[in-house]
Amino acid sequence: MKSFFEFLEEILVKKIATLAAVASVVAVMFVPGQASAESAELRITGTITPTACTLVFTGGGVVDYGKIPAKSLSPTAQTNLPEKSIQLGMTCEAPVLFGFKVVDERAATAVTSLETIAGHAANKKFGLGAVDGKKIGAYSLQLVSQTADDGPAVSLESGNGGATWVAFGQIGLVGDGSKLVSFLTGSGTAPNAHTSVTADIRVVTAIDKGSNLPLTQQIPLDGLSTFELVYL
Repeated sequence: MKSFFEFLEEILVKKIATLAAVASVVAVMFVPGQASAESAELRITGTITPTACTLVFTGGGVVDYGKIPAKSLSPTAQTNLPEKSIQLGMTCEAPVLFGFKVVDERAATAVTSLETIAGHAANKKFGLGAVDGKKIGAYSLQLVSQTADDGPAVSLESGNGGATWVAFGQIGLVGDGSKLVSFLTGSGTAPNAHTSVTADIRVVTAIDKGSNLPLTQQIPLDGLSTFELVYL
């Protein structure tokens, strides 16, 4: 038969064993790296967009020569139509560095042998469309004056995507999209940022000699060029 002291010792041993088991379970529950937790992600999104700019021509971008009597055309030489002008306005929401290029949508119809503006090369002569496979003529565009942010500006031209620029007093616009045009106020050799620019454009048009055209029918002039804004 167990003595009182032996009985008490047995109870204490069992209590200690139970406490040790509980302690080991608690230790496992709090071991770093073994805890389980919920998570949530925060993403930062958005898009940085360039300052919006618009290009607008006065008169809706139409240079209208009206009705041209066939009898007024020379049968043996080109006929030069009266010179016209149109104004291009470029407006931005804030000062931004920009330019434009020109693409002749009727380039295949240009009669490049005609003289429009003296000294203009073939890529500066735009097409006027064709009738029955006969090319009508050619026209050229020339920047003659420009104002940027209410002050005088200089026209600049780049043939290498804006890497370098050349200043001209009056730039004859190229219709194959290979040249960029931009503007400079103050001193420098490269364009600077502007909020608004207005440019006066001279339009010089020539019709091919009458003997090359089907003058027994109406011949609509169909010149079309696209001015494309370019952020620099």
